[in-house]
Order: sequence, then structure tokens, then C-alpha cells
Amino acid sequence: MKSVFISLILLIALPLNAATLNEVLVMEERPDGVVFEILAPSERSWQGMQPKLLQAVEQLHKRWPDLDIAIVSHGNEQFALTKDKAEVFPELHQSVLDLGTAGVDVHVCGTYASWRDIKPEAFPDYVDVSASGPAQINDYKAIGYILVEDFAF
Repeated sequence: MKSVFISLILLIALPLNAATLNEVLVMEERPDGVVFEILAPSERSWQGMQPKLLQAVEQLHKRWPDLDIAIVSHGNEQFALTKDKAEVFPELHQSVLDLGTAGVDVHVCGTYASWRDIKPEAFPDYVDVSASGPAQINDYKAIGYILVEDFAF
């Protein structure tokens, strides 16, 4: 019974800091920041969402040029960002590098990577390996970032 109660509280509390991209874009005041959650079933998923994600970042920066933006990837798609996949997904790696140059932090989940025996060193320097993807999202939410889940399946 206690676990059901805790689950209900979490389900009720989660949406408080979550919004769609469109909801953020029509906000009157600039948010403290935006964190995109990326959660997809395959490495190739990044390729499909990459153009929309880059467009979303561009739209947010057009509306608020100084807006802090972060991306947290914590599904199977994160493995497309390992060094050994740079030749398989060159456009993805270049866009993530470009995002970092533009001030957008890109994180992957170290816990999930460890479950697949992938060490933090397997990711390039332009990808931050967080201890936990969900904890990283919660850290951003705790400092006022709005969670955008448009890219979480």
C-alpha cells in the first residue's frame, strides 16, 4: 500500500515541471532553463529525432537567445554517442559537438551505460556522462529548468 501511495505522489508531482515545446515557446516570461529528455528504444532513434531536436533548440534560442538548454539521453539511443559509433553516426556526433559549442550541455546516463558494460571513457569529451540520467533531469528541475518530454517515447 505504501508503494502505491508513493507512486501516486510521483505521478502527480512529475508533470509540475514538464511541458511540451509549444507550451514553453508561448510562455510570457523566459524560463530559467529547459532540459530535453531523450528516451528511445534504439541507437538509430537519434537520427530520426535529430532534425526536430535541433529545430527545437533553434526555436528556443530565437525566442530567448540567452536561454540555458540541456539534453539528457538515457535510453538505448545514448549508445549512438559512443566514440566507436562516430563513424556510423557522423552527423549526429557533429551536431552534438555543435550543440556543446553553442552552450547546450548533452548528458548520457552512466548507470544505464554500466549495465551494458560501457565505461564513461567510451563517450567523447563533448558528451557528459552523468551518474544517472533521471537524477540529472531532477537536478535541472530543482534549479528551475522546465522538462520537455517531446523526445521521450
